[in-house]
Amino acid sequence: MGRGRLDLFRSDDERSTMQRARRLALQTASLARLPRPVATFWYRALRRAQADGDTWSIDVACRPAEMRVLLDALAGRSRVAEIGTAAAWTTCCLALAEPGREVHSWDVEAHPERERYLALLSPADRARVHLHDRPGGLGPADPPPVDAVFIDSSHELDETVATFRTWKPAVTGGGVIAFHDYADDAYPGVTQAVRELGLQGEARGHLFVWRKPG
Repeated sequence: MGRGRLDLFRSDDERSTMQRARRLALQTASLARLPRPVATFWYRALRRAQADGDTWSIDVACRPAEMRVLLDALAGRSRVAEIGTAAAWTTCCLALAEPGREVHSWDVEAHPERERYLALLSPADRARVHLHDRPGGLGPADPPPVDAVFIDSSHELDETVATFRTWKPAVTGGGVIAFHDYADDAYPGVTQAVRELGLQGEARGHLFVWRKPG
């Protein structure tokens, strides 16, 4: 993956030098433990963002430690819906983590930044990524059957509840719906949505995973 400084802190990060050093060590170790195609993509995307001065994409990207937890929760799922494309880093990582996996990603806006990172995929891998410019809470008229859904959109209570209710019928028995930024004080709407829906599941750091019976 090459050498060089791994600078992945968000633009508003206010941690001390020691705290940053510890966090950087965690993220670097997590990056090394990701599936090689995913780690290679993530590192290349970071370098592209740094070269282009694209701080927004770095700010919204799912970090390696979070990515490890997410990929583990979605392991073996061949049809994944992502709600909240943003710069498409996670979108690409989801596709690269499993050979043949199809990823459908929804967003209310076609962020121009995403194209520079989608371009890092091979044509064959890019063909497995399908983008939809439409609120994930609305979804398609008839949601395609999927094995997993990753909700990482507005983080607002009402939209998160609506998104879950839209996609629950489309998830196959035994499939999962994962909520990003759960139990995060910066995004209280996610935790509130899980409670309002009365979901029983597993919290893995800031990821909440609900499994559909069946």
